[in-house]
Amino acid sequence: MLYANEKTTSLPIVPLGSSITMRFDDLNADDSAYFYTIERANANWGKSDLFKADFMNGYDDIRIQDYAYSLGTLQPYIHYTLRIPNAQTRITKSGNYFLNIWDEQRNLIIQRRFVVVEETTQVGVRIKRAQQIEDIETHQSVHFSLSTEGLTLRVPEEQLTLFVMQNQHWQSWRPAGNAMYTLGNMLEFTYKPETLYAAGNEYHFFETQDIRGGGGNVAYVLRDSLFTSILAPQWVRSGRPYTYAPDINGDFRINTFQGNNPNTESDYSNVLFSLFAEDFLFNARHFVVGDFNQHIKSDKNELKYNSDSGRFEAQLLLKQGIYNYTFTSKDNDGVDYDNLISGSYWPTENTYWVFVYYRPIGGRCDELIAIGSANSKDIGL
Repeated sequence: MLYANEKTTSLPIVPLGSSITMRFDDLNADDSAYFYTIERANANWGKSDLFKADFMNGYDDIRIQDYAYSLGTLQPYIHYTLRIPNAQTRITKSGNYFLNIWDEQRNLIIQRRFVVVEETTQVGVRIKRAQQIEDIETHQSVHFSLSTEGLTLRVPEEQLTLFVMQNQHWQSWRPAGNAMYTLGNMLEFTYKPETLYAAGNEYHFFETQDIRGGGGNVAYVLRDSLFTSILAPQWVRSGRPYTYAPDINGDFRINTFQGNNPNTESDYSNVLFSLFAEDFLFNARHFVVGDFNQHIKSDKNELKYNSDSGRFEAQLLLKQGIYNYTFTSKDNDGVDYDNLISGSYWPTENTYWVFVYYRPIGGRCDELIAIGSANSKDIGL
Protein backbone atom coordinates (compact mmCIF):
# COMPACT_ATOMS: atom_id res chain seq x y z
CA MET A 1 0.00 0.00 0.00
CA LEU A 2 1.10 3.55 -0.80
CA TYR A 3 -0.90 6.37 0.72
CA ALA A 4 -0.67 9.99 1.85
CA ASN A 5 -0.88 11.46 5.37
CA GLU A 6 -2.05 8.16 6.91
CA LYS A 7 -5.18 8.21 4.73
CA THR A 8 -5.21 4.57 3.74
CA THR A 9 -6.72 4.96 0.28
CA SER A 10 -4.86 3.76 -2.78
CA LEU A 11 -4.67 7.17 -4.50
CA PRO A 12 -1.58 8.87 -3.04
CA ILE A 13 -2.01 12.62 -3.55
CA VAL A 14 0.52 14.42 -1.38
CA PRO A 15 0.59 18.17 -0.65
CA LEU A 16 4.17 19.41 -0.93
CA GLY A 17 5.84 18.98 2.46
CA SER A 18 3.40 16.31 3.68
CA SER A 19 4.22 12.65 4.25
CA ILE A 20 3.72 9.56 2.14
CA THR A 21 3.81 5.99 3.48
CA MET A 22 4.66 2.73 1.73
CA ARG A 23 3.80 -0.58 3.42
CA PHE A 24 4.47 -4.06 2.04
CA ASP A 25 4.90 -7.63 3.28
CA ASP A 26 7.61 -10.14 2.45
CA LEU A 27 5.99 -13.57 2.71
CA ASN A 28 9.38 -15.28 2.51
CA ALA A 29 10.05 -13.81 5.98
CA ASP A 30 13.79 -14.29 5.53
CA ASP A 31 15.15 -10.88 6.61
CA SER A 32 15.89 -9.74 3.08
CA ALA A 33 17.25 -6.27 2.45
CA TYR A 34 15.14 -3.80 0.45
CA PHE A 35 16.09 -0.39 -0.91
CA TYR A 36 14.06 2.52 -2.23
CA THR A 37 14.60 5.07 -4.99
CA ILE A 38 12.46 7.97 -6.18
CA GLU A 39 12.11 8.74 -9.88
CA ARG A 40 10.74 11.98 -11.27
CA ALA A 41 8.29 11.89 -14.22
CA ASN A 42 6.76 14.49 -16.51
CA ALA A 43 3.04 15.19 -16.65
CA ASN A 44 2.49 12.29 -19.07
CA TRP A 45 4.52 9.93 -16.82
CA GLY A 46 7.42 9.99 -19.26
CA LYS A 47 11.02 10.37 -18.11
CA SER A 48 11.95 13.76 -16.66
CA ASP A 49 15.13 15.69 -17.49
CA LEU A 50 15.67 16.76 -13.88
CA PHE A 51 18.57 15.61 -11.74
CA LYS A 52 17.93 14.27 -8.24
CA ALA A 53 19.15 17.52 -6.70
CA ASP A 54 16.50 19.43 -8.68
CA PHE A 55 13.61 17.76 -6.84
CA MET A 56 15.09 16.21 -3.69
CA ASN A 57 16.98 17.31 -0.60
CA GLY A 58 19.26 14.51 0.59
CA TYR A 59 19.53 11.23 -1.25
CA ASP A 60 17.77 7.92 -1.90
CA ASP A 61 18.84 4.33 -2.72
CA ILE A 62 18.75 3.60 1.01
CA ARG A 63 17.93 0.38 2.80
CA ILE A 64 14.50 0.28 4.47
CA GLN A 65 15.17 -0.11 8.19
CA ASP A 66 11.62 -0.07 9.61
CA TYR A 67 10.24 -3.60 9.71
CA ALA A 68 8.29 -5.89 12.04
CA TYR A 69 7.46 -9.59 12.17
CA SER A 70 3.92 -10.93 11.84
CA LEU A 71 2.30 -11.99 15.11
CA GLY A 72 -0.07 -14.94 15.57
CA THR A 73 -0.62 -15.60 11.86
CA LEU A 74 -0.62 -18.89 9.95
CA GLN A 75 1.21 -17.14 7.11
CA PRO A 76 4.51 -15.74 8.42
CA TYR A 77 5.71 -12.47 6.92
CA ILE A 78 7.83 -9.42 7.60
CA HIS A 79 6.05 -6.08 7.34
CA TYR A 80 8.13 -3.18 5.95
CA THR A 81 7.30 0.51 6.36
CA LEU A 82 8.82 3.49 4.54
CA ARG A 83 7.87 7.11 5.21
CA ILE A 84 8.91 10.10 3.13
CA PRO A 85 10.09 12.69 4.07
CA ASN A 86 12.60 11.15 6.44
CA ALA A 87 16.07 12.03 7.73
CA GLN A 88 17.67 11.19 4.36
CA THR A 89 15.04 12.10 1.77
CA ARG A 90 12.78 15.11 1.24
CA ILE A 91 10.93 15.99 -1.97
CA THR A 92 11.11 19.68 -2.84
CA LYS A 93 9.11 20.05 -6.06
CA SER A 94 5.54 19.24 -7.06
CA GLY A 95 4.81 16.81 -9.90
CA ASN A 96 4.64 13.11 -10.74
CA TYR A 97 6.84 10.48 -9.10
CA PHE A 98 7.56 6.77 -9.06
CA LEU A 99 8.54 5.08 -5.80
CA ASN A 100 10.66 2.01 -6.59
CA ILE A 101 11.49 -0.83 -4.19
CA TRP A 102 14.54 -2.99 -5.03
CA ASP A 103 15.88 -6.21 -3.55
CA GLU A 104 19.54 -6.99 -2.84
CA GLN A 105 20.08 -8.27 -6.41
CA ARG A 106 18.77 -4.94 -7.77
CA ASN A 107 15.57 -6.49 -9.03
CA LEU A 108 12.66 -4.05 -9.12
CA ILE A 109 9.97 -5.71 -7.01
CA ILE A 110 7.49 -2.83 -6.48
CA GLN A 111 6.79 0.34 -8.44
CA ARG A 112 4.03 2.73 -7.41
CA ARG A 113 2.96 6.13 -8.70
CA PHE A 114 2.27 9.15 -6.51
CA VAL A 115 1.75 12.86 -7.13
CA VAL A 116 2.95 15.87 -5.11
CA VAL A 117 0.83 19.02 -5.45
CA GLU A 118 1.53 22.64 -4.59
CA GLU A 119 -1.76 24.39 -5.27
CA THR A 120 -1.43 27.82 -6.84
CA THR A 121 -4.80 27.87 -8.63
CA GLN A 122 -8.15 26.08 -8.52
CA VAL A 123 -10.05 23.72 -10.77
CA GLY A 124 -13.76 23.08 -10.35
CA VAL A 125 -15.09 19.69 -11.52
CA ARG A 126 -18.61 18.50 -12.28
CA ILE A 127 -20.01 15.33 -13.84
CA LYS A 128 -22.75 15.21 -16.47
CA ARG A 129 -24.44 12.60 -18.60
CA ALA A 130 -23.10 12.06 -22.10
CA GLN A 131 -24.35 14.33 -24.86
CA GLN A 132 -24.42 11.83 -27.73
CA ILE A 133 -27.47 9.57 -27.88
CA GLU A 134 -25.33 6.44 -28.36
CA ASP A 135 -23.49 7.12 -25.07
CA ILE A 136 -26.18 8.62 -22.88
CA GLU A 137 -27.10 5.35 -21.11
CA THR A 138 -23.55 4.08 -20.60
CA HIS A 139 -21.13 7.01 -20.21
CA GLN A 140 -20.31 9.95 -17.95
CA SER A 141 -18.79 13.26 -19.06
CA VAL A 142 -16.23 15.13 -16.93
CA HIS A 143 -16.51 18.94 -17.09
CA PHE A 144 -14.21 21.39 -15.37
CA SER A 145 -13.25 25.05 -15.10
CA LEU A 146 -9.68 26.21 -14.48
CA SER A 147 -8.85 29.61 -13.04
CA THR A 148 -5.79 31.22 -14.64
CA GLU A 149 -5.69 34.13 -12.20
CA GLY A 150 -2.15 34.57 -10.86
CA LEU A 151 -0.58 32.41 -13.58
CA THR A 152 1.87 33.85 -16.11
CA LEU A 153 0.55 32.39 -19.37
CA ARG A 154 1.97 33.46 -22.70
CA VAL A 155 1.05 30.28 -24.57
CA PRO A 156 -1.57 28.44 -22.47
CA GLU A 157 -1.75 25.50 -24.89
CA GLU A 158 1.94 24.81 -24.31
CA GLN A 159 2.33 25.80 -20.67
CA LEU A 160 -0.76 24.06 -19.25
CA THR A 161 -1.43 20.33 -19.45
CA LEU A 162 -4.48 18.71 -17.87
CA PHE A 163 -5.20 15.05 -17.23
CA VAL A 164 -8.30 13.19 -16.05
CA MET A 165 -8.64 9.91 -14.15
CA GLN A 166 -11.55 7.73 -13.00
CA ASN A 167 -11.46 6.60 -9.36
CA GLN A 168 -7.96 5.35 -8.38
CA HIS A 169 -7.54 3.54 -11.69
CA TRP A 170 -4.22 4.69 -13.18
CA GLN A 171 -4.96 2.93 -16.48
CA SER A 172 -7.83 5.39 -16.97
CA TRP A 173 -5.38 8.35 -16.94
CA ARG A 174 -5.77 10.42 -20.11
CA PRO A 175 -4.99 13.94 -21.41
CA ALA A 176 -7.90 16.39 -21.40
CA GLY A 177 -6.75 18.35 -24.46
CA ASN A 178 -7.29 22.09 -24.84
CA ALA A 179 -10.09 24.18 -23.38
CA MET A 180 -13.31 24.51 -25.39
CA TYR A 181 -13.46 28.24 -24.70
CA THR A 182 -12.29 31.02 -22.34
CA LEU A 183 -14.63 32.99 -20.11
CA GLY A 184 -12.75 35.86 -18.41
CA ASN A 185 -9.90 34.24 -16.51
CA MET A 186 -11.53 30.80 -16.64
CA LEU A 187 -10.69 28.02 -19.09
CA GLU A 188 -13.77 25.88 -19.71
CA PHE A 189 -13.64 22.18 -20.58
CA THR A 190 -17.11 20.88 -21.52
CA TYR A 191 -18.38 17.86 -23.47
CA LYS A 192 -14.95 16.89 -24.73
CA PRO A 193 -14.51 13.40 -26.21
CA GLU A 194 -11.24 13.10 -24.27
CA THR A 195 -13.12 13.36 -20.95
CA LEU A 196 -15.97 10.97 -21.78
CA TYR A 197 -15.74 7.77 -19.72
CA ALA A 198 -17.65 4.51 -19.75
CA ALA A 199 -19.40 4.58 -16.37
CA GLY A 200 -18.96 0.85 -15.73
CA ASN A 201 -20.80 -0.72 -12.81
CA GLU A 202 -20.48 -0.78 -9.04
CA TYR A 203 -17.68 -3.02 -7.76
CA HIS A 204 -18.24 -6.35 -6.06
CA PHE A 205 -17.37 -6.46 -2.37
CA PHE A 206 -16.09 -8.94 0.19
CA GLU A 207 -14.45 -8.73 3.60
CA THR A 208 -12.28 -11.17 5.54
CA GLN A 209 -11.75 -9.18 8.74
CA ASP A 210 -12.99 -12.24 10.67
CA ILE A 211 -10.89 -14.78 8.84
CA ARG A 212 -12.47 -17.77 10.58
CA GLY A 213 -16.07 -16.95 9.71
CA GLY A 214 -18.29 -16.25 6.74
CA GLY A 215 -20.27 -13.12 6.03
CA GLY A 216 -19.33 -10.09 4.01
CA ASN A 217 -19.97 -12.06 0.77
CA VAL A 218 -17.77 -14.92 2.03
CA ALA A 219 -19.97 -18.00 1.60
CA TYR A 220 -17.84 -20.26 3.81
CA VAL A 221 -14.30 -20.78 5.08
CA LEU A 222 -12.01 -23.83 4.94
CA ARG A 223 -8.94 -24.42 7.09
CA ASP A 224 -5.79 -26.21 5.98
CA SER A 225 -2.26 -24.82 6.31
CA LEU A 226 -3.96 -21.47 5.61
CA PHE A 227 -7.58 -20.38 5.60
CA THR A 228 -9.48 -20.45 2.30
CA SER A 229 -12.27 -17.90 1.89
CA ILE A 230 -14.88 -19.08 -0.63
CA LEU A 231 -16.72 -16.06 -2.02
CA ALA A 232 -20.34 -16.10 -3.12
CA PRO A 233 -20.34 -16.69 -6.91
CA GLN A 234 -21.25 -13.80 -9.20
CA TRP A 235 -23.43 -13.55 -12.31
CA VAL A 236 -22.80 -11.69 -15.53
CA ARG A 237 -24.44 -8.27 -14.96
CA SER A 238 -24.13 -6.87 -18.49
CA GLY A 239 -27.54 -6.62 -20.13
CA ARG A 240 -29.36 -6.76 -16.80
CA PRO A 241 -30.94 -3.79 -14.99
CA TYR A 242 -28.59 -1.56 -13.02
CA THR A 243 -28.70 -2.03 -9.24
CA TYR A 244 -27.03 0.40 -6.87
CA ALA A 245 -24.66 -1.17 -4.35
CA PRO A 246 -22.38 0.97 -2.13
CA ASP A 247 -18.68 0.46 -2.85
CA ILE A 248 -15.31 2.17 -2.39
CA ASN A 249 -14.68 2.42 -6.14
CA GLY A 250 -12.24 -0.47 -6.36
CA ASP A 251 -10.20 0.38 -3.26
CA PHE A 252 -9.29 -1.90 -0.36
CA ARG A 253 -8.50 -1.68 3.37
CA ILE A 254 -6.34 -3.99 5.49
CA ASN A 255 -7.91 -4.90 8.85
CA THR A 256 -8.45 -7.82 11.22
CA PHE A 257 -10.81 -8.62 14.09
CA GLN A 258 -8.23 -11.07 15.50
CA GLY A 259 -5.71 -8.45 16.68
CA ASN A 260 -4.98 -4.83 17.44
CA ASN A 261 -2.40 -4.00 14.76
CA PRO A 262 -3.70 -4.81 11.27
CA ASN A 263 -0.26 -4.31 9.71
CA THR A 264 1.34 -7.26 11.55
CA GLU A 265 -1.61 -9.24 12.97
CA SER A 266 -3.72 -9.59 9.81
CA ASP A 267 -3.39 -13.08 8.34
CA TYR A 268 -3.53 -14.17 4.71
CA SER A 269 -6.16 -16.42 3.16
CA ASN A 270 -6.64 -18.03 -0.22
CA VAL A 271 -9.64 -16.19 -1.66
CA LEU A 272 -11.65 -18.10 -4.27
CA PHE A 273 -13.47 -15.90 -6.81
CA SER A 274 -16.06 -17.42 -9.14
CA LEU A 275 -18.30 -16.36 -12.00
CA PHE A 276 -21.19 -18.38 -13.44
CA ALA A 277 -20.34 -19.41 -17.00
CA GLU A 278 -22.25 -18.15 -20.02
CA ASP A 279 -21.59 -19.19 -23.62
CA PHE A 280 -20.05 -15.88 -24.77
CA LEU A 281 -17.45 -15.99 -22.00
CA PHE A 282 -15.56 -18.80 -23.72
CA ASN A 283 -14.44 -16.44 -26.51
CA ALA A 284 -12.10 -14.40 -24.29
CA ARG A 285 -9.87 -14.49 -21.23
CA HIS A 286 -11.21 -13.03 -17.98
CA PHE A 287 -9.50 -11.59 -14.90
CA VAL A 288 -10.34 -10.48 -11.38
CA VAL A 289 -8.95 -6.98 -10.73
CA GLY A 290 -9.11 -4.08 -8.29
CA ASP A 291 -6.83 -1.54 -6.67
CA PHE A 292 -5.28 -4.42 -4.69
CA ASN A 293 -3.50 -5.59 -7.86
CA GLN A 294 -3.47 -2.24 -9.72
CA HIS A 295 -6.03 -3.60 -12.22
CA ILE A 296 -3.23 -5.51 -13.94
CA LYS A 297 -4.25 -8.57 -15.97
CA SER A 298 -1.87 -11.51 -15.59
CA ASP A 299 -1.81 -15.29 -15.40
CA LYS A 300 -1.96 -15.01 -11.60
CA ASN A 301 -5.42 -13.44 -11.55
CA GLU A 302 -6.96 -15.07 -14.62
CA LEU A 303 -10.26 -16.91 -14.21
CA LYS A 304 -10.12 -20.51 -15.44
CA TYR A 305 -13.16 -22.59 -16.31
CA ASN A 306 -13.97 -25.36 -13.81
CA SER A 307 -16.14 -27.97 -15.50
CA ASP A 308 -17.10 -29.51 -12.14
CA SER A 309 -18.65 -26.29 -10.82
CA GLY A 310 -19.66 -24.79 -14.18
CA ARG A 311 -17.93 -21.54 -13.21
CA PHE A 312 -14.88 -19.49 -14.08
CA GLU A 313 -12.65 -19.41 -10.98
CA ALA A 314 -9.49 -17.76 -9.69
CA GLN A 315 -7.73 -18.10 -6.34
CA LEU A 316 -5.61 -15.28 -4.91
CA LEU A 317 -3.64 -15.04 -1.68
CA LEU A 318 -4.83 -11.83 0.04
CA LYS A 319 -4.33 -10.20 3.41
CA GLN A 320 -7.31 -9.79 5.72
CA GLY A 321 -9.43 -6.74 5.07
CA ILE A 322 -12.17 -5.15 2.97
CA TYR A 323 -11.89 -5.45 -0.81
CA ASN A 324 -13.60 -4.22 -3.95
CA TYR A 325 -13.13 -6.18 -7.18
CA THR A 326 -14.53 -6.54 -10.67
CA PHE A 327 -14.09 -8.78 -13.71
CA THR A 328 -12.39 -7.60 -16.90
CA SER A 329 -11.73 -9.35 -20.20
CA LYS A 330 -9.26 -9.60 -23.07
CA ASP A 331 -10.11 -11.16 -26.43
CA ASN A 332 -7.84 -13.41 -28.50
CA ASP A 333 -6.39 -10.37 -30.29
CA GLY A 334 -5.36 -8.79 -26.99
CA VAL A 335 -8.11 -6.13 -27.00
CA ASP A 336 -9.32 -5.17 -23.50
CA TYR A 337 -13.02 -5.11 -22.59
CA ASP A 338 -13.39 -3.72 -19.09
CA ASN A 339 -17.20 -3.83 -19.01
CA LEU A 340 -17.98 -6.98 -20.98
CA ILE A 341 -19.09 -8.82 -17.82
CA SER A 342 -20.27 -6.03 -15.53
CA GLY A 343 -21.86 -3.74 -18.12
CA SER A 344 -21.80 0.07 -18.16
CA TYR A 345 -24.62 2.21 -16.69
CA TRP A 346 -24.77 6.00 -16.42
CA PRO A 347 -26.00 6.08 -12.75
CA THR A 348 -22.86 4.24 -11.53
CA GLU A 349 -21.11 6.07 -8.70
CA ASN A 350 -17.55 7.08 -9.67
CA THR A 351 -15.08 9.72 -8.52
CA TYR A 352 -13.23 11.67 -11.20
CA TRP A 353 -9.98 13.56 -10.72
CA VAL A 354 -8.50 16.43 -12.75
CA PHE A 355 -4.75 17.16 -12.53
CA VAL A 356 -3.39 20.52 -13.72
CA TYR A 357 0.30 20.87 -14.70
CA TYR A 358 2.12 24.11 -15.43
CA ARG A 359 5.48 24.59 -17.12
CA PRO A 360 6.95 28.13 -16.96
CA ILE A 361 8.52 29.55 -20.11
CA GLY A 362 12.00 28.02 -20.20
CA GLY A 363 11.11 25.55 -17.43
CA ARG A 364 12.47 22.01 -17.41
CA CYS A 365 9.64 20.23 -15.65
CA ASP A 366 5.87 20.07 -15.22
CA GLU A 367 4.69 21.39 -11.85
CA LEU A 368 1.40 20.08 -10.42
CA ILE A 369 -0.48 23.25 -9.45
CA ALA A 370 -4.06 22.06 -8.88
CA ILE A 371 -6.16 18.94 -8.34
CA GLY A 372 -9.95 18.82 -8.43
CA SER A 373 -12.47 16.02 -8.04
CA ALA A 374 -16.18 15.33 -8.25
CA ASN A 375 -18.43 12.34 -7.68
CA SER A 376 -21.05 11.19 -10.18
CA LYS A 377 -23.70 10.75 -7.47
CA ASP A 378 -24.38 14.45 -8.17
CA ILE A 379 -24.49 13.88 -11.91
CA GLY A 380 -26.23 16.52 -14.00
CA LEU A 381 -27.95 16.42 -17.36
